[in-house]
Amino acid sequence: MAHATVQGAPMTRPCPRPSAPLIVFLVLLASCYLALTRLPAAAPLATLIAPSAGHGSGHGAVDSCAGFYRGAGAAGRRAVTASVEEFGAVGDGVTSNTAAFRRAVAALEERGAGGGARLEVPAGRWLTGSFNLTSRFTLFLHHGAVILGSQDPEEWPLIAPLPSYGRGRERLGPRHISLIHGQDLNDVVITGSNGTIDGQGRMWWELWWNRTLNHTRGHLIELMNSTNVLISNVTLRNSPFWTVHPVYCRNVVIKDLTILAPLNAPNTDGIDPGLCT
Repeated sequence: MAHATVQGAPMTRPCPRPSAPLIVFLVLLASCYLALTRLPAAAPLATLIAPSAGHGSGHGAVDSCAGFYRGAGAAGRRAVTASVEEFGAVGDGVTSNTAAFRRAVAALEERGAGGGARLEVPAGRWLTGSFNLTSRFTLFLHHGAVILGSQDPEEWPLIAPLPSYGRGRERLGPRHISLIHGQDLNDVVITGSNGTIDGQGRMWWELWWNRTLNHTRGHLIELMNSTNVLISNVTLRNSPFWTVHPVYCRNVVIKDLTILAPLNAPNTDGIDPGLCT
């Protein structure tokens, strides 16, 4: 049987071109394979917590995000564990626990100098102003635990603007510190059994709506210039400003969070990493 011809050339049916979704799928599959084959093997725990140079305080810095997540930081193994109640905190939703949280972190920093520390927040409603974390430290919120942000702006002290901004984002000059803050740290974990950190941000939103803010609002959680950070398994709600803000950080793992805020709440972004590697 003869082939049909056009200008003397045989007519053949062209091969079908692969669809765009198929090409994208194949590219992603190849990328995942390459990434998985290049991951370093899990290191022994002793290697992961051995001192090395790096960001933050230098206490047991880990060279890779995968190494930190699969090792000491993710497991949360600490030499010392204490409840915030041991430092005078009262979980009635009314008593200010700012001093208790600050005492707890300072005491555990000293007690856990050899192997880190874990501060547990049991079920209850724990009203507090801003407090700073420390290196080799786990903040653990049990199921039913709610950390409530203070409604007193004086309990959110002022700090310098970020160097990369040069000024406050909403007002010139200093800005309010985040509710939970850390700077120049290594090996910091915020996790739990789905406890909650509630910034009670409406007071701050109303200042913004009414154009009566004196200084830029604070974030719910901010870690600056820190290495090996894990934030997981907690609910974050009603942040005054951005919810999670790691900035100038390295090796950050953020997973399994629930982040909630009203639709009209201004600038309550979920996760805003800045200049992190």
